[in-house]
Amino acid sequence: MALLVGLDVGSTTTKVYAMHEDMTEAWWGYRRHGACQTASVRAMLGELAERFPHESLRVAVTGSGARDIATALGASYAQEVVANALAISRFYPQTRCAIELGGQDAKMIFFRTNDKGDIEVADMRMNGSCAGGTGAFIDEMAKLMGVGTESGEFEQLASRGTTVHEVSGRCGVYAKTDIQPLLNEGIPTTDLALSALHAVARQTIGGLAQGIDIEPPVIFEGGTLAYNPTLVRVFREQLNLSDDQVIVPRDPQIMVARGAALSLTDMFASSQPIDLPDAFVRLDKLETVAPASGEGRLAQPFFATPAEQADFTARHGKETPAKGPDAYAPGETVRVALGIDSGSTTTKFALVDEAGELVDSFYASNNGRPLDVAQQGLVSLKNRWETAGVTLAIDAVGTTGYGEELFARAFHADYHTVETVAHARAACACVPDATFVLDIGGQDMKAIWLNHGVLTDIVVNEACSAGCGSFLEGFAKNLGIAVEDIATEAFSSKAPAVLGSRCTVFM
Repeated sequence: MALLVGLDVGSTTTKVYAMHEDMTEAWWGYRRHGACQTASVRAMLGELAERFPHESLRVAVTGSGARDIATALGASYAQEVVANALAISRFYPQTRCAIELGGQDAKMIFFRTNDKGDIEVADMRMNGSCAGGTGAFIDEMAKLMGVGTESGEFEQLASRGTTVHEVSGRCGVYAKTDIQPLLNEGIPTTDLALSALHAVARQTIGGLAQGIDIEPPVIFEGGTLAYNPTLVRVFREQLNLSDDQVIVPRDPQIMVARGAALSLTDMFASSQPIDLPDAFVRLDKLETVAPASGEGRLAQPFFATPAEQADFTARHGKETPAKGPDAYAPGETVRVALGIDSGSTTTKFALVDEAGELVDSFYASNNGRPLDVAQQGLVSLKNRWETAGVTLAIDAVGTTGYGEELFARAFHADYHTVETVAHARAACACVPDATFVLDIGGQDMKAIWLNHGVLTDIVVNEACSAGCGSFLEGFAKNLGIAVEDIATEAFSSKAPAVLGSRCTVFM
């Protein structure tokens, strides 16, 4: 006898579903692979062989990480939408729309009834280069709140939420920025968890349906929905679905793996059992082979020789620091203009004298409370100059950045301007013949073109924060290093890998 085994190797988890030839369920498993997809497949097949030592295994593999593993196993490969459709058509043929949320992908599949009375896929939508609204998005929100996801802590919070606040569902980093000030204001984490789930539902419905009517019954699948039943309730509310219009399958996290197993009775009915010992050898080889192309392949180090790195460092040394109070004699009065840049994640001051020289500066994370941080920064500056016995006279104040008008009103500024104009003015003051300015901030990036000091064109990132400061901060945190050390670590790498840079969560 042979077990029919479906393997769903996803972006964050590996799922296995095994059934006997009479279609009865034998066993299923679900685990996070921690980016070690091949090792997780080997472990789960090994466990399956121990549980059923006298049965051979016919295997079909599906999921985003399936192709190379299917080849190594000598197994069949099923595209995941096809595998999902097989499971739905067999067990829930009344379905008209399937919403599947995985670790880093989200899918919406639309079904129709054909001339034979069978259901078939009419259309499908899938997220592209953004993981907003997926399981990884919820993981990031849970980390921010200091709770787990699969442990059920995040779901428990969300289930007790009563008030929904506006949270971005498009980008995990933007969502953090929405949530952090709410946390600082004392908004209950129960409400914030519920708000994050509403953001997921909005992102899924708005981003994937794209004008196609979502007709009931709607089936909800995937680990994200399996471990967050409150999210199903949120979808029901936003789609206005009644009880008989909602389908929550048994063990929704392994529906696609079930479909892969079913493909062995239909599409791959003639497939042969795999040679498990030999398959393990091939999997071990696959684990040690570096990708030849695409994301994950090896790239060239930044510098070919230490001399090349030394030359780069010499050419790109740090700018001359601000003078500070120690540059002046006690009793002296220094007249300056204060520029305040209220950014998405940080607050900055620059104090310049009448000659345009930088006298002092301030830079700090705003932690969702920019005015408080600015006030503390100003008090700190005042105390430092008073301690040195030097009088700091601020003759004028200008503001810019996201909080340009807020700070202008709060500090009765003499002038406020959009940050692109401020960039152009400063760039031309420091580099008179500048023609291009590249600005990478906490959550935004700007490319600015100048012609004799006049701003002629600008490109700004929109709904994605990948490549910004928050992107680097999150990556540094995952690596367990300080963000200030990223360049040092990167420059010392001997075998860097090419990684995706489009989405912070995908990264």
